[in-house]
Amino acid sequence: MKKPHPKKRLSRYRPEKNAFPDLIIRDRDRLILHLVYEHRFLSGELIWHLLEVAGEAHRTEYTTGEDGKKRPSQYGFGQQALSKRLKQLFNARFLDRHYIIDQPLGRGSGTPRAIYGLGPKSAKLLAEQTGVPAQEIRDIVEANKVKSPFLRHALEVATFRVILELACRRSQGRVRLIFWEQGQCLRDHIIGRNEKGEDERFTIYPDAFFALEVEGIGKANYFLEVDRGTMPIIAAGRRTDIRKKILGYRHFRNFIRENQRYYYRTTPDGQVVGLHVVDRESKSLMPQDSGFESIRGFTVLFLVPGSLESSKKVKGRIANILSAFPLFGKAFATSSLFWFAPFDAFQIDSPQSVFRRAWMIANPRKGLQSLIE
Repeated sequence: MKKPHPKKRLSRYRPEKNAFPDLIIRDRDRLILHLVYEHRFLSGELIWHLLEVAGEAHRTEYTTGEDGKKRPSQYGFGQQALSKRLKQLFNARFLDRHYIIDQPLGRGSGTPRAIYGLGPKSAKLLAEQTGVPAQEIRDIVEANKVKSPFLRHALEVATFRVILELACRRSQGRVRLIFWEQGQCLRDHIIGRNEKGEDERFTIYPDAFFALEVEGIGKANYFLEVDRGTMPIIAAGRRTDIRKKILGYRHFRNFIRENQRYYYRTTPDGQVVGLHVVDRESKSLMPQDSGFESIRGFTVLFLVPGSLESSKKVKGRIANILSAFPLFGKAFATSSLFWFAPFDAFQIDSPQSVFRRAWMIANPRKGLQSLIE
């Protein structure tokens, strides 16, 4: 008897465009592509959590029948089905797979987990769905061809955003994420005095800018810096370092530059619905009508490698950065403008952890801070 020809195993790294020739794009697929478009890079786990909150997925729970066997209490779209669907969207070239491979992989380490970005066939579909020109989507696909260090950094930013989004959705309306902005539109620079009293040019380029609105308290604006521990705290010469970031943001706030570039977009009844960023080279684009409200004040959040001990103290890089604050100037020793937290202080499985008191500041008279208090 002739043995059946074994089914060809699909590559993890190269799409097989003929593997799913009759793939039909469903509403859930459109949601997945839109989520990847908004966040740029997402792991399968992050996509699952976002779908779950959107009501498009559920965790499988089991019940025991009369025969003593365990069966799913509800059949539907679970994590295994999502993994299979992501594989299909990848091979159909609606999604691209990226891998973080800057760490050595020895025997038994397994294959690095895939990170998903937009694929070339997503351009037309997303253009119809969002109104964004298809060429802009193609540019994103091309720009996503990055090396592992940038990919790891981008995924860390996306992870924090997803945790924040999940926490807001589960707050039952108490906390609202007003906007989240990333990209080149946030790049700026300012001239100010350094710790030696000399004029210096400082670049402002946060990983993200977002705002929260807390019921009964009001709005708060945050610049986000995700630090992977590779940048020196104080560097010689013109190299980029943490010192320049700290001094730059301090001058940025003192000169009230955020009022000149950043505005809330509002509805006629005054509700904030988004962010308007003024092109720094074209002041003629500054909003003049009543649909915009000037943004005032911000806090700079630094996510830094490390861990928060039970004694509510940190060691390592956060402690080293905070100990350098007095070197930047007298005012920095008691500054509350900069908040620091270890990245692993917030977990995707318990997103409300992002609202707890976990942020350290230089001011020794104040304890841990919370984003919503």
